[in-house]
Amino acid sequence: MPFCKRTILPKDVCKPDGARLQRWRQAEVYGDLVDVCGFSLCSLLRQLSDLSRQSVSILEELQGELVSVCRRSGALEGRVVRLQRHVAALVSKPPPRSKSKLKRAHARAHTPGVTLHKCALTGV
Repeated sequence: MPFCKRTILPKDVCKPDGARLQRWRQAEVYGDLVDVCGFSLCSLLRQLSDLSRQSVSILEELQGELVSVCRRSGALEGRVVRLQRHVAALVSKPPPRSKSKLKRAHARAHTPGVTLHKCALTGV
């Protein structure tokens, strides 16, 4: 289950907050529309600054994850290459010839100078 790493909330654009609210209450009300527009513009710039800071944090986190994935995939690629070389070496070698006891006994029985009776006595 994914967990929320960060919560990004919009800020009030036109309303002051905290200490600015107390100063705003003590100060006179904006007498001109230009003052209201300037305050709104400052608030928007603060909000964009906060949003860009959050986006940089997210992008740095993604970059770290991508570097980690790149390292792991490189390690897996190295393993696959080594495995391919090992399999290619095994395929290129002829299989070892192992003769069973029955085949060896059959071969000895049919060699000249060896009789079946001798093979039976030796247990081969």
